Amino acid sequence: MSARQAADEAVATTDTPAARAPRVLTTADGLLPLAISQPALATTTALDLLAGPATAHERSLAHHAIAIVERDRGRITTAIDHGRSAVRYARRAGPDREAEARATLGTTLVFAGRTAQALGQLERALRLASGPARHRVLHLRGCTSWLLGRYDDAVRDLTEAAELSHRAGDKLWEGRALGSRGDVRRAMGDSAGSSVDYAAAEAVHLEIGEVLEATLSARNRALVALQRGDVVHALGLMEQAEERYRAAGVDQVEQLVDHAEALLTARLASEAEHMLDAALARDDLAPVWRADLLLASSRAALLQKKWEVAVDRARAAESTFRSHRRHRWAARSNLLAIEAAYAAEQHARESVEGVSALPRPSLPDLLVRTHSLVRTLRRLDDPTLPEALLLLAQVAGDTGHLRMRSHALNEAATRRNTGAPLPRAAVWLARAMLAEQVGDRRALRNACRRGLDAVDEHRSLIGDLELRALATGYGLELVTIAIEDAERAGDARAVLWWADRWRATSLSGPSARPPDDEVLASQVSALRDVTRRITLQGEEALLVRERSRLESRVRNRYRQLRSASIESPRLELGRLHELLGDTALVYIAIVRGTLHTITVADGRTRLRRLGRFTSVDREAAYARFALRRAAYGRTVDVGLVGRQLQDALLGDPDPAWSRPSVLISPAASLLTVPFGLMPVFHRSTVVVSPSIALWARTQQAPSGDRLAGGGHIALVTGPGLNTEQREVAELRRLHVDATVLGGDEATVDRTLSVLEGATLAHLAAHGDFRGDAPLFSSLMLADGPLMVHDLDRLRQPPRSVVLSACD
Repeated sequence: MSARQAADEAVATTDTPAARAPRVLTTADGLLPLAISQPALATTTALDLLAGPATAHERSLAHHAIAIVERDRGRITTAIDHGRSAVRYARRAGPDREAEARATLGTTLVFAGRTAQALGQLERALRLASGPARHRVLHLRGCTSWLLGRYDDAVRDLTEAAELSHRAGDKLWEGRALGSRGDVRRAMGDSAGSSVDYAAAEAVHLEIGEVLEATLSARNRALVALQRGDVVHALGLMEQAEERYRAAGVDQVEQLVDHAEALLTARLASEAEHMLDAALARDDLAPVWRADLLLASSRAALLQKKWEVAVDRARAAESTFRSHRRHRWAARSNLLAIEAAYAAEQHARESVEGVSALPRPSLPDLLVRTHSLVRTLRRLDDPTLPEALLLLAQVAGDTGHLRMRSHALNEAATRRNTGAPLPRAAVWLARAMLAEQVGDRRALRNACRRGLDAVDEHRSLIGDLELRALATGYGLELVTIAIEDAERAGDARAVLWWADRWRATSLSGPSARPPDDEVLASQVSALRDVTRRITLQGEEALLVRERSRLESRVRNRYRQLRSASIESPRLELGRLHELLGDTALVYIAIVRGTLHTITVADGRTRLRRLGRFTSVDREAAYARFALRRAAYGRTVDVGLVGRQLQDALLGDPDPAWSRPSVLISPAASLLTVPFGLMPVFHRSTVVVSPSIALWARTQQAPSGDRLAGGGHIALVTGPGLNTEQREVAELRRLHVDATVLGGDEATVDRTLSVLEGATLAHLAAHGDFRGDAPLFSSLMLADGPLMVHDLDRLRQPPRSVVLSACD
């Protein structure tokens, strides 16, 4: 159960058949369970009852049911009015009825931010309650304590509530108490205990046929999976739960908050922000919901580097949480606000202009705020304390408070180093930073290796390429610390090893082929048709919305994939010179905005620091622009463009770079640089690879593996090209045995068939690069787009691919 829903949601009677409420119940005693299972029917029945002659007991139940329905719809003022009416009639109906009415009024007042009044109502309810009513009131008080961050009090009340419910034979409320206790334990970081509680709650509710309640426990298992770092499993369970809630017509605000948190854990910030913005725009949103949504929205903005938005929303969430006396959540909101302000400060210092859109608080002020926050989180024993300690260490280091930095790192480094992979990576990051401070290179290298292993473990759980690409976080910081350490020591080989270790891991992730799923195949086919129609008819609003809906469905299905456990390739420095032979290697890395080159030639490895990346990025963009102009017949001094690009990127050339064969391994942001324009490479055969370890793996593969599938050549032409099929016709003279597809034959399925196992594939087609969703980037074929997602279906992709396409 959820603290935000507070699970008083029904205050059902002890009659188990009534608690199931799958049918229409005409008695007043059936109204409370009906308020959860069929809220619209409950409201109609309650209003009919109030319009006629009824006893005080019946009127109290009617107002009570309406209060629950209105509260769950976010109409808090109306809910409070009906809650007070329920209490007024309950006084004449007996102490147990009054206790239950006051308990629901108390939880509703929490949603209105009236914490003191809420606690007062719950205390009065508990004094009045006896028999079955007592365990239900205890449950509600436990949920309220949880909502307010009083976890020990919550566990105590919920444990007693579960025991009393079991003795009374009240299965519905026994399951709810177990589920709510699981929620509290999850909030305390006890994932094992919460899993046990959720499983027990689900079993109890399935026993009495409460499928919706059991679904809630299943959804909460998704949150435990998220806490353990299993993002893929969590997203799959969230999607299933949302479908069930939609089918039942249940308000999804709370589920939406949890789903957004799962997306943010996967660093899918833009998708989460879109979901959260829609919820925040609701007019009937309760204050408690708004605070949680604002906090999640602040995280989304921070991940997207929208510093000002992140700070504003975090402060708004903090203010609301404080007004509700939810001090733990207020502290977490404060942490996000400080993180955003510090990130803005760093951005301002690193930017060329030296300014930021966000008013820049002084670093000393940030230090004071962060130090105070750490004390608060330590007192609350909050799970976000390690994150705050790392932030304090960074700010203290920037302001010269080295003793404070050491203390913060020591505390973070001694935290429990077990559990989910990413929290373990945070602990190893703290240890690496501490070793860096004291100059212990051996401990630093060990901490960075162990931390990156934890990040790799997290990524290995993820089958979807998009999630794998986004699961970076701590890994980038760990590898940066290791590279900077190697650079200070003048160890060029170590710089090369650390930089390529991260690249190979990021690029190679284990494969997870899409399952043979008829629903998925249908969705992809529909998406292909809609995309084709958009290409032909333009971006009509209805078609664009349908494409967005179908992409969401396809993306959600892929996210449920789990990767095979395959070790990422590692660069073997001892064999590198042997593999390179007479080829010179030029490795280009970017470390905190500064370019570095590592040259490997003649048995030597040389490291060189170049300039800032920003100037290179501008020059590379200009070079690509000049080439496009030249392609359209404009007069362009290509030689001058090449010299300017070489001066900006490489400076004075190393003589080894003029070898007949050169292998260039640039950082990801430099992969599209036209290296062939540079004068130093005019006489060289240039090969570009994003990772040396991946390049080495292709060189070491047995020739049989490289030519599997017959080693055929595939030539494919898409529709609508100005050159028609002349390009492929010319290539066919060179490859007389090639498999050729063009015209109506160049469908997606037939193209995938000829790509399977090919030695070389040449595709000439119109391309569409989707910056908002890269894995939906595509090449247009006869029956629609061939998407990046489609390529996952290949068991053996082509060894070499030429994409003759433009965006």
